[in-house]
Amino acid sequence: MTLLIIAIVASLYIAWSIGSNDVANSMGTSVAAESLSFRQAVIIAGVFNFLGAVLVGARVVNTIRKGIINPNFFADNPSLLVYGMISALLAAAMWITLATYLRMPVSTTHSIVGAIVGFGLITVGITGIKWSVILSIVLGWMISPLLGALISFVIFNIIRYKVLATEAPLLSFKKIGPIFVGLTGVILTLAVIHTGMRNLQLKLPLLTILGIALAVAGVFGLGGYLFLRRYTPKSSVQTEEVEELSKPLQVMSASYEAFAHGSNDVANVVGPVAAVFSIIATHTVDMKTTVPIWMLAIGGVGLVIGIATWGRRVMETIGKRITEITPTRGFAAEFSAATTVLLCSCLGLPVSTTHVSVGTVMGVGFARGMAALNLRVIRNIILSWLLTLPVAAGLCGLIFKIMVKISP
Repeated sequence: MTLLIIAIVASLYIAWSIGSNDVANSMGTSVAAESLSFRQAVIIAGVFNFLGAVLVGARVVNTIRKGIINPNFFADNPSLLVYGMISALLAAAMWITLATYLRMPVSTTHSIVGAIVGFGLITVGITGIKWSVILSIVLGWMISPLLGALISFVIFNIIRYKVLATEAPLLSFKKIGPIFVGLTGVILTLAVIHTGMRNLQLKLPLLTILGIALAVAGVFGLGGYLFLRRYTPKSSVQTEEVEELSKPLQVMSASYEAFAHGSNDVANVVGPVAAVFSIIATHTVDMKTTVPIWMLAIGGVGLVIGIATWGRRVMETIGKRITEITPTRGFAAEFSAATTVLLCSCLGLPVSTTHVSVGTVMGVGFARGMAALNLRVIRNIILSWLLTLPVAAGLCGLIFKIMVKISP
């Protein structure tokens, strides 16, 4: 029972740390562009993270995240796996807390993976680690930010040259705006369906999914067309009007990202705890364990507390310190992030939303030239990515040794 209480406390700690760091993925650019105030961002992020965690949270997760270590290695001594899971939670949470203090956005999933690698190296050795999984993660570091940067670079240049640089930006936006509204509807619908169907283990025919997405796109596009046609300018500066009209789309995409974050990353919080609970209850090692709704709720509450208390730190890095963000640039970044995550998920590529979000913000900045990017901040962010696996692994190994030594 003591170990279970420790595991629950550790899960709340990592949930808090994840909320404080990862909120920047969805809300950083919205706050920077003044589409949302910090308080509004905290409320929206908190609500959608909690709903994503509880309503569409992963019901079945691997006890060893991403299958890095086979639990059968610990069949003769299940308590070692319990110590390893608790150590992984604490080590990942400590690294994320340090990164948040330094205002660096890091991948929470990769932190968990790195921690489990450290635990695995001590217990089963090099040969017991699935290095192919580690390789795929490293490839994800490179592929996802570059892909996100490329998409956001293209999207923002379309907005820049087809709207902002024209003689009549507002008129141009009224023509092209409904298309972007419709595309936003398509991407968000496909992404939500993909996340929901995967986590709830449901399947819909491809034609049905495409039909739903196109229907939503039609409704979104028509709504955008009717609104823009009747819109009365409030300012004589048309570019300011375009920026103002971009804010609702940015808030919409940010809300989706918060929902998706809650539904996906809550498994990082409660998965190891569910494993600990299963091992303590059965005294056996099981490959998979069901995550009850109350554990998902605990994870969701922890995420919300992290968002509300320390969310501003990393939010400022993504939203303000990489490049200057306006509503149109923020929309381009968030739309591209959702698109990139969806594409990579469909292709089966393991990606980090954190890496994608940073990449899309960099792409928007690069569209305005290298001078628009804060290269020192980007260097520090990349360094924090490279340190995630080894630092989390080292911390976990240290904590695991201490737990084993002091255990009765």
